[in-house]
Amino acid sequence: MSRGGEPVKLGGMQREPAVGIPEAVARLLEPLLEPLQLRAGKELFAGGEQAAALYLVRSGWIRLFRLAPGGREITTLVLQPGDLFGEEALAAAAYSHHAEALTPAKVARLPRAALLALWGESRELRSWVLERLVRRLHSAQDRYRERRYYEVLPRLAALLVRQMQPGREGPEVHLSHGQIAHLLGVGRDTVTRALGSLALRDLLEINYRRVVVLDPEAVRQLAAGLEDAGE
Repeated sequence: MSRGGEPVKLGGMQREPAVGIPEAVARLLEPLLEPLQLRAGKELFAGGEQAAALYLVRSGWIRLFRLAPGGREITTLVLQPGDLFGEEALAAAAYSHHAEALTPAKVARLPRAALLALWGESRELRSWVLERLVRRLHSAQDRYRERRYYEVLPRLAALLVRQMQPGREGPEVHLSHGQIAHLLGVGRDTVTRALGSLALRDLLEINYRRVVVLDPEAVRQLAAGLEDAGE
């Protein structure tokens, strides 16, 4: 986790496309959104800080987490492009979570003053924000259900299937053990053991920040067990 310096503002650069924003809302927001570029590990805000803005994920992943009494970081949700966070700005409250970039990411910042000025004027904005927050709530519920009821291996396999991309030695997944742990909501040691188990079956080859999937069909079959359990 890093807080050195401020996020890089993309001044003078072409604005990112309005990910997941209805056209009517985009026309209102785009002149007011402040584009920020974050490196992996960059903390955007800390829990307990006064909420000064609402944020929209443009690209990459943003991790929301809390700190346990002993200082251990507990990931509550990983946000993807189109997701909103920092909704505490609507209520003049403090942020309830820490937020950091899990991967290199681009976000758009809507200052609280601009948000409140538009909130009472635009029904489309209110509907869009509420729809995005409800979608995020459902994602959090799904994450809780998976953590409670499903074993790690099928969830890991499903993540690998979603993230596979062509590589020189076969399909590859470019995620570190720590990033996988945050995405699955488990400890890093659990991820290391699970990856090792699949490697012992000759399904994977584990490298630094890169996993080569040696038997994609077998990994898909393992992931299908999670899908079947969810039906």
